[in-house]
Amino acid sequence: MQGYMERKLVGVHEAGSAANLKEKSLRFIVGLTFIVVMPYLHIGIFYSKIWTPDKPNVKDLRRNCSCSCFDTVFRGRYEYPVSEYKHVYFNATSTTLKIWFVTAMSMLLAYEAVKSVVHIYRIGKLRKNMLYLLISSIYAHYYSWWSYFNYHNEEFYDYYYHHMIFAVTEVISSCLLLHLCNRQHDMLPWKLLWIFNINLCHILVSGIDQFVEHVIFMKGFAFQNARDVGLMVPDILHIFVVFNELKFISLKENVSIPRLFFREEIMLSLLYIILFIIFASIL
Repeated sequence: MQGYMERKLVGVHEAGSAANLKEKSLRFIVGLTFIVVMPYLHIGIFYSKIWTPDKPNVKDLRRNCSCSCFDTVFRGRYEYPVSEYKHVYFNATSTTLKIWFVTAMSMLLAYEAVKSVVHIYRIGKLRKNMLYLLISSIYAHYYSWWSYFNYHNEEFYDYYYHHMIFAVTEVISSCLLLHLCNRQHDMLPWKLLWIFNINLCHILVSGIDQFVEHVIFMKGFAFQNARDVGLMVPDILHIFVVFNELKFISLKENVSIPRLFFREEIMLSLLYIILFIIFASIL
C-alpha cells in the first residue's frame, strides 16, 4: 500500500512538473518571438521594403566603410584603430548607457506583459475586449521606445519631456488593461475611469498638437499622418470600449454613469485632466 501511494505521488509530481515546464516554455517562446519580430517588422520590412527602398544596400557600402566614429572601447585590446566594417558597434559613453537602459526596460516590460497574457489565456480567464485594447496600444509603446532611443542617440531633446508625459501615462493605462485582462479581477468603475481619463487627455492634447494640422488639414507628410493615425485610433478605441463598459455597469446597478463614482474621484479626474493639459503645453 505504501509503495502504491508513493508511486501515485511521484506520478502526480512529475505530471505537475511537466505541465509547469510546458507553461513556462510557451510563455518564453511567445514573449521572445514578440520582442524579436517587432523590430524586424519595423526596420526590416516597413523601413527597408516600403518607406525607403531606394536607399543603398549595406553590401555596397561596407567596402568603403571606416566606422571612423567608433571609439573601439568595447573591443578592448583586440582592436585600435578601427580595422573593418561592423554590423553593430557602440561607443562607451553615458548616453549609450541611457539607450541601453531604455531598451532593456522596454524589452523586459514587453516580455512580462506577453507572459502574463499567455498565462491568463491558458487558465481560461481572459477578457477579450481588454486584450484587444492592450494590443491596440502596442504601436504607442513601440513608438515611445524608438523615439527615446533616437532622442538619446542623436542628442535631440526638444520633445523629450513632452513625450515622456504621454509615454508614462500610456504605461499606466496599459498596466490597468493588463490587470483587467484577467476575469479574476473585478471590472471596477474607478479602474475604467482612469483608463478613460488618460486616453481622453491623449486625444485632447495630441489632437491640438499634431493630429488636426497633419491629418485633418492635410499639412503633414505621409509618415506623419500614418504615425498620428496610429496613435489616435487606439485612444479613441479605449474611450469607446471603456464608455460601453461603464454603461453596462450603470445599467446593471440601475444608476447613471456619474453615480458610479464618488465625488472625490470625479474631482480628482478633472484635476488630472487640467494638470495634464497644462504640463503637456509647457513642456
